[in-house]
Amino acid sequence: MQRSKVHRFKYQGNAKPLVMAAITLGLFSPLGVHAETVTDLGTVGSQGGEGGVSAVAPTKASLSATQPQATIDRSFFEDAKSPVADYSNIAAIAPSVGGGISANGPGLGETKNSIRGFQDGQFNVTFDDIPFGDTNGPTHHSTSYFPASIIDHITVERGPGNASNIGQSTFGGSVNMYSLIPSSEFGVSTFFSGGSWNTQLAGATVNTGTLDALGGAKLMVTAQDMSSDGYLTNSGVGAKNLTFKYEQPIGSKTLLTLFSSNNSNYYYSPDAGSGITAAQAALFGKNYGLTTNPNDSNYFGYNRVAKSTAFDYIRLQSDLGCGWGIDNTSYYYWYGNNTIAADNAGNPTNGLATVYTAQGKTGPLANQMPGYNKINQYSVYGNIFKTTKQTDFGLLRLGFWSEWADTYRGRFDYNLLTMKPNYKETAYPGFASIPSNSQYDQGSSWNNYQPFAEFEWAATDNLKITPGIKFVKTELFIDAAVLVKAYRAPISLQKDFNATLPFLTANYKIDKSSSVYAQYAQGMQVPDISNYYSSAVPALSQGINIKPQKSTNYQVGYVNKSDTVTFDADLYYIDFNNKIGVDPTSSASNPVYYNQGGVIYKGIEGEITYAAGSGFALYANGSINSAKASDTGLTIATAPENTAALGLLYKEHGWSSSLVYKYTGKQFADNGELCPMDPITTLDCNIGYTFRNPGLGVKKMKINLGVYNILDRQDVITYKPASTTGPSAADTFVWQSPRSFMLSLGLDF
Repeated sequence: MQRSKVHRFKYQGNAKPLVMAAITLGLFSPLGVHAETVTDLGTVGSQGGEGGVSAVAPTKASLSATQPQATIDRSFFEDAKSPVADYSNIAAIAPSVGGGISANGPGLGETKNSIRGFQDGQFNVTFDDIPFGDTNGPTHHSTSYFPASIIDHITVERGPGNASNIGQSTFGGSVNMYSLIPSSEFGVSTFFSGGSWNTQLAGATVNTGTLDALGGAKLMVTAQDMSSDGYLTNSGVGAKNLTFKYEQPIGSKTLLTLFSSNNSNYYYSPDAGSGITAAQAALFGKNYGLTTNPNDSNYFGYNRVAKSTAFDYIRLQSDLGCGWGIDNTSYYYWYGNNTIAADNAGNPTNGLATVYTAQGKTGPLANQMPGYNKINQYSVYGNIFKTTKQTDFGLLRLGFWSEWADTYRGRFDYNLLTMKPNYKETAYPGFASIPSNSQYDQGSSWNNYQPFAEFEWAATDNLKITPGIKFVKTELFIDAAVLVKAYRAPISLQKDFNATLPFLTANYKIDKSSSVYAQYAQGMQVPDISNYYSSAVPALSQGINIKPQKSTNYQVGYVNKSDTVTFDADLYYIDFNNKIGVDPTSSASNPVYYNQGGVIYKGIEGEITYAAGSGFALYANGSINSAKASDTGLTIATAPENTAALGLLYKEHGWSSSLVYKYTGKQFADNGELCPMDPITTLDCNIGYTFRNPGLGVKKMKINLGVYNILDRQDVITYKPASTTGPSAADTFVWQSPRSFMLSLGLDF
C-alpha cells in the first residue's frame, strides 16, 4: 500500500492511551469545577433531571434558555427508538430537524441531519461539550463513534449560542450528546435485541458504584456488539463498542473524569453510490444494494468499508472558592477508514473491464475488475479551558479552545481480482515519475484557536443579559504528494482565516413557570480543506480566494413549564453570507468552489407536551421554515419547508409505550426548484413492560417490541439530479426502508 512521503500522520492503530493524550498535550493539572457545585461554566445544553411533565416530554427547552433548544432525554429514546438507532435518528424528533433515516434500516447506515435547512457540516456535533468531526470538512459519520447505549441525552441547539460555545461551525447550531453518568450503586445491566433483516444487538453495562476505598470513585463500563444483514441486498453491517467512564473526587471540591470510547464497524456499500434510477428500481427493486456475482462491479466482496475510532478525554473541574471556578478538558480522537471499492459501483449494469499492468496506461489486460483502495485517517488533539468568577453583579466567563488536527488521505487504483496496481491514470506534465495508480496522496492539517469572554449580568433577580465576544483563528495546511486526479502533482498550501464575533443574549423569568429570551449572535465557518482539492488551486496562485461563511442570527422565544404542560415557541431570522458552492462551469469530478452569495433563513418553531393523566401524555411540535437564496429568491437544495411531529405516550404500572409520527416537508434536490422531493413521513410504535424483582437475582426485567415505519412507506430520502435543467431518466434515488421490528430484553442485576 502506498503512502505519501510528505504527510505527517502515520497509521498507528485505532486508539492511543488516554493518559498519553494528556501527556502529549501537557495540560494535566488539578484544576476544574466539581460537578455538584453551583459554579456555572456555561455548559452547552440541558443536563436533564426535571420532574413532572418535563420528565416524559420527548423534547423540551430550559427556562434558562437563551436560544431555541430541544433536549431529548434517554427515557424517550429507550422507549420510542430502535435499540440500534444512532444520534442522528434520535435528534430527528426535534423541531426543524430533518434526516436521520437510513435506507438500510433504522441505525443500519450512516445518516445526516439538517437543522432549518443547514446541512451537516454547517452546525456542530459535540460529545460532552467537545466538538468533533471530519478534518477535510467538519461533517460527521453517525455510526462511527457513539452508540445509543452510552448516550444519556441529546440537546439540539438552533443557533450559535453564546461566546462560550466553541467548535468549527457554531453558526448553524449544535447537536450535543452527553454521556451516561456512573451510578452510585453497584449494578450490572444486560441488553439483547433481535429483529428484521437478522439484526442482532447484545451488550452490558457494569457500574461499580461508589468505591469508598478510592475516595468515592465511580467506574462505568459498557460493551456491545451489533450485526445485521440490512434491508438492502448484500449490504451487511457490524459494529463493536467498548466505553468506560471513571469519576474520581479529589477532596470535596474537585472532580477528575476519565472517558474513553473505542468503536469499530464495517459495512458493505458502493463507496460513491447515490442510489439507482427509477427504471433500475422497477427492474431490481428499491432494496437493490450489492450482488453475489463476482463478475459484477457491485459484488459485495469488492465494496467493503472498515472503520475504527477512538474518543478520549481527561477533565478536571474544581471550585476554588471566593467565586472562582476552573474547568479544563484535554481530549483526543482518532478516525480510520479503509475502503475497498470497485470502479463504477452502484450501477447494476457494470461488470468486468480493462486494467493496465504498467506505467503510462500500458499492458492492458481485459476481463478484470478495476477498483481502488481509499484511506482516510486523522488524529485530533485539543484542549478546552474555562474559568468563571461569580461577582455581585453576575458571572464572568473566560476561556480558550485550541485544537490541532493531522490528516492523511489517499486513493490508489488496483485490480481487485489480484490486488495489483492498475496504472490507469494519465501522467501530469512534468511529473511522469508519480505512480499512475495514484489518484491522490494528501497530507493536511488544521489549527483552531478560539479565545472568548462573556459576562452574564444579573440586571435584576429575573433578568440576565449576557454580552460576549469570541475571536476565531483557523490555519489550514495542505502538503500533498498528489493533489487530485485532475492535477496529479505535489502542492503545499496554507490558508489563514480570522474573525471577531460578537454575541448578546437575554433571558427574563416572567414567573417560576415561564420565561422569554432573545439572541443576537454572529457565526462563522471557515472553508473546508476539501474546497482546495481542485486542479484550479495551483493555477490561481496557491488557492481560490474563498471567504469564510458568516451568519447573523436574530431570535426570540418563550418557554413555559407547569405540572401538566411544557411549551416553547420561537421566531428566527438568519442572514447567511458568503455561502460556498460549486461553480456550475466546473466538472463534478473536479469541482471548483466559490462564494455564490447568501441565504436568508427565517421561520417559526414550537413544541408542546400535555400530561393528560393516568400515565398518558400528548406531544406535538412543528416548524415553518424558509431558506431562500438572496440573489434568486429560490429555496436552496435539501431545505425542508416545514417539519412536524406528533406523539402519544403512556408510562405507568410498569407499561411504557409510544406512538410517534415524524413529518419532514417538501424540499428540492437542486438550487433552482426544478427537482422537488415529496414529504418524508415515519410512524413508529413501541410497547414495553417492566417486571420488578422477577427472580434469579434480577432486579428489573424489561421486554419491549418496536415496530418502525408501520405505515410501510418508502419515501425518497435522497435525490441526485443528473442534469441542471430538471428531472431526467438518469436521476438517481434512495428510498426509505420499509416496515421493520425489533424485540428487546433488558435485565438489571
